[in-house]
Amino acid sequence: MALDAPLAALERHCGLARGHGRFFLNAGAFIGLMVVSNALEEELYTNLPGFDYFKAVACLELATFAGAALYSERRSGLKTPRKAPLAFYAVLGASMALSQTLGKLANKYVNFTVSTIFKCSKALPTMALMVLCGKRYTLANVAAALTMALSAFCFAVGARQADADFNFLGVLLNGLYLLFQALQVALQDSALRDHGASIDETMLYANAIGLGALGAWALADGELLAAVVFFAARPNAVLLLAARNATFYFAVRYYTAVVKDAGGVAAVTVGIVRKILTVICSLLLFSKPWANIYGVGGLLFAAALAQESRNARTREKLQHSRSSSALADEESPPPPPKHSPRRSP
Repeated sequence: MALDAPLAALERHCGLARGHGRFFLNAGAFIGLMVVSNALEEELYTNLPGFDYFKAVACLELATFAGAALYSERRSGLKTPRKAPLAFYAVLGASMALSQTLGKLANKYVNFTVSTIFKCSKALPTMALMVLCGKRYTLANVAAALTMALSAFCFAVGARQADADFNFLGVLLNGLYLLFQALQVALQDSALRDHGASIDETMLYANAIGLGALGAWALADGELLAAVVFFAARPNAVLLLAARNATFYFAVRYYTAVVKDAGGVAAVTVGIVRKILTVICSLLLFSKPWANIYGVGGLLFAAALAQESRNARTREKLQHSRSSSALADEESPPPPPKHSPRRSP
């Protein structure tokens, strides 16, 4: 690739192990793009007069990822039959459309920081749903999820105390977002593991069907056409929306590269840094009324992220131990055959 030579030179110059330069590039790009994307999104929702087109933003997001998956499939040249049934993708697409829409619409009723903390709490409902499907979790994983949920509760209470624009409907919408997000994660896992679908297939069908359903809804209630008129009259708003969408898409691409090249622990760590910086930037760049309970929520947020990082390292050690044991079993010579004892003549 074009960046291989410069990255190798950078690794030699900095004394880094081979491959670390690419990891830092991917991780840094993901964190930077995601923080910028979230800041642009908050700017769109907070400081753009007359904006009330959350379904339209979700439609653009779904269209972007559906188009990217289609391009990737066409580029690969592989024509494989669809693995998962269309009815399955219909449910996945509907849950994706609802989670994206409700999560964005919640920002109309509570501030962006509160919504961000809620989005970080999706592990708890996801774990509850996966337990119903037969999966089990350690006490440490449950503790991290509960701590993050408690942090979200503190931020919601603080917003209610300090923010005159607070509306409990925002908390309800964020709660529904978490439920549909949990369903989406469970269905995606089933598509990849149980049906053997590729990532491109899952992304293409889920996003395309979700786009069709959400687009029909937004067209029926008039929001889609109103959004076109709104943005057509505001070129700067179009640039803001396009920049937000592009930075989000490329952030996801870089995060995928981190997962692929560096593994789950590194991805969790990078995601934790991104969450911390997103919350800090939201509080610093966009003025919000302060409540003392935000401090408690912030401490719980940090504790939950620290526990998540520890859990990821524990999982990696366990997987490494299992892999080493399996390799040792494969390489060990077979035991000598047992001979029956000879009888005395």
